Amino acid sequence: MSDLRPFRFGAVMSVRGSAQEWADSARELEGQGYSTLLVPDTLWTPSPFLVLAAAAVITTTLRLGTWVASAPLRRPAEVVREVKTLQALAGGRFELGIGAGRPGGENDASTLGVAWGSPKERVDRVEATIEAVRGGVDPAPAIVIAGHGDRMLRLAGRTATTLTLPTSPAVDADQLATLTDRVRAVAGAHLELALQVTGVGDDLPDWLRHQLGLNPDELRAAGAVMMLTGDVERDAAALLELRSRTGVSYLTVPGQFATRFAPLVARLAGT
Repeated sequence: MSDLRPFRFGAVMSVRGSAQEWADSARELEGQGYSTLLVPDTLWTPSPFLVLAAAAVITTTLRLGTWVASAPLRRPAEVVREVKTLQALAGGRFELGIGAGRPGGENDASTLGVAWGSPKERVDRVEATIEAVRGGVDPAPAIVIAGHGDRMLRLAGRTATTLTLPTSPAVDADQLATLTDRVRAVAGAHLELALQVTGVGDDLPDWLRHQLGLNPDELRAAGAVMMLTGDVERDAAALLELRSRTGVSYLTVPGQFATRFAPLVARLAGT
């Protein structure tokens, strides 16, 4: 595959305590060579815009992103206000990750007293929010879309710089290549493609191990392409081969593994 993008890495952080703890974590990630601090948008994790503001004041190059903002939970004008503020605080380093809502997100909507809507209505909200942000924030942030339906892919092709691929933790190389071929056919070949690291060695994020009941041996047996070994050179070679085949160049890392992944980040970031 020609015109490959350089690697970059984002760390997905969810539970941190005080503003100082968030700031310290952000400064550490910046020093380790991570491109982006990413914060989920759920009711059991901190408000992403608030904690990213704490990270903005202590960093200078680290980009800051929602991973991803659930469009049905906020009116477009609300998102414009938050993004405009954070973009100013961060000196233009904000990236708006946005999607039509994760599975189970209707429970968050119910708790907040907002309408969840049909799939079409939720995609409409994504599109309206992106249009509002692009028209109301200067400089407009980079847009990262999470989604896989044809309409979301076409929207990403028109408006986004990055598409995060919604895959199973057990996705293998062949399945991923089929998906990225489809993405290029529908959205175009210009998008940066992002993929979440599943685990490293014998370690998995707690939610995969306890909530989904996965284990490292089963994932390796299934050929899970994002189940890395922990050996820097071996993993670097595997990711270089994967990028050559699929175009995936943006890897997001569970925050609990960020320090462990730092040598791999140093090895590949920017190459």
